[in-house]
Amino acid sequence: MMRFSALALSTAVALVGNLGIALGDCSFDEISLQTTPGFTITIDKEYKILEDTIAKVKYGLYCDSQPKGVDGVDKWFKVPVSSVGVRVPIASGFLEALGHRDALTAADSPGNLTNICLDASKIKSLDSDEQANVDVVFSTDAASDGDKSVRLPTDDSLSPLQKAEWIKFVAAFFNDEKSSDSLFSSISDAYNCHWSNLQNVAHQPHAYWIQYADNNGKPSYNIIDSSYQKSLLAGAGATNDTSKALDDSSDLTKFQNAIKDADFVIDQTNLTEYGKRATEWYSKFGYSDPQNSGVSFLLSRNIWRTDKYTSKSGVSNFPEFGYVRPDLVLQDIISVIEPTYDPGHTRRWMLWLGGTNEDTVAIDADNYDCSSPWISSVTKCTARSDFTGSGPDTSDSSEKPDDSDKDNSGSGSSGRTGKIVGGVVGAFVFVVLGIVGLHYFNRHRRNARIQALRQSDFGGEGINLHDARRFS
Repeated sequence: MMRFSALALSTAVALVGNLGIALGDCSFDEISLQTTPGFTITIDKEYKILEDTIAKVKYGLYCDSQPKGVDGVDKWFKVPVSSVGVRVPIASGFLEALGHRDALTAADSPGNLTNICLDASKIKSLDSDEQANVDVVFSTDAASDGDKSVRLPTDDSLSPLQKAEWIKFVAAFFNDEKSSDSLFSSISDAYNCHWSNLQNVAHQPHAYWIQYADNNGKPSYNIIDSSYQKSLLAGAGATNDTSKALDDSSDLTKFQNAIKDADFVIDQTNLTEYGKRATEWYSKFGYSDPQNSGVSFLLSRNIWRTDKYTSKSGVSNFPEFGYVRPDLVLQDIISVIEPTYDPGHTRRWMLWLGGTNEDTVAIDADNYDCSSPWISSVTKCTARSDFTGSGPDTSDSSEKPDDSDKDNSGSGSSGRTGKIVGGVVGAFVFVVLGIVGLHYFNRHRRNARIQALRQSDFGGEGINLHDARRFS
């Protein structure tokens, strides 16, 4: 009898424990929002309301049965959801950061997902048949998939932290708000810390985020001044004059004049000639002889993009993971503009396009551990007020490979020819100064010889690349 009672008690405890887990899965945790991300969360005893204040759509989430008599709700979802479809890359990134990658079972373009931890065999194409097999579809439009679709922001009108805080919105469909709140707080703390650390730079460089587009055969040149880009550049200690954004975006000359004071440009043009994208870029933006242009960022070759980290097929990881981790994106940009701030930082998304090699990195097990993913691990930032700047990274390091290996056409070939001619001129100058040195043999002439050699590397009117930022 006692054995039976003990067994019954043990079973009861197990049942209560299981019940507690079930109830815990369906509990509604109230959290606060740190920014103004464009959505709100309202908690009730039986349901919660997510309001997309940008698109003006309200989603009701409940555990057991759909509440009655609740006005103004456009769509209802039973939570936690177990199967998700995605039409926007950022949704996959949020799921990965939250630890819910296994819930992703359908996608608009499965082949464009870059997360190597996803089970590709289980992810179906999100057609009309698959819509019925998922609980929710995260999309660009709240109406894309009928009652299943939920909108996530895809433009850059939100700041990096505002956009990243939508992880809490996605987490609400899994009743995982506490985890998302903790992760976002760490991301926000790191982002704000690095931002603050870069606000004492003595000589702030100029930087622009730019884009070329072909509008039905008509070229369009744009300085991007959206909140997302402006916030990142300011956080890295850079300045720019976004009032130079042009009314007539088709005027190439005015565009080139508007950005000629730049020390750095970050480009987000859709470039397609892989292996020759540097040449493609120079061509689209009208720079036929960049090394004799007298333009600072061209002379220092500080042209960057955010698509270094890719899938094996070349799809950029930035829209999937980058938007989720603005703290890491900011550190990437800082490492370009102020390389001595954190010499140990490894760039993930920033690709140097100033040469002709394209040093992309394919995501694999060597740089992304599925059992301990860095997307959900935040390194704490240490506040400092002593950093006053370091100057641009213009050396031909491993991040800037020798541009003689690839792309034998266009500006790449011209640049190498210039170096050869410059070398001949440099040799001649060296001989002349050597003769003068025999007569004068003083420090002034020796320094002049060294300076002449540095100038001759690029031919014509040389410039010290390590000090390029001062020529703005």
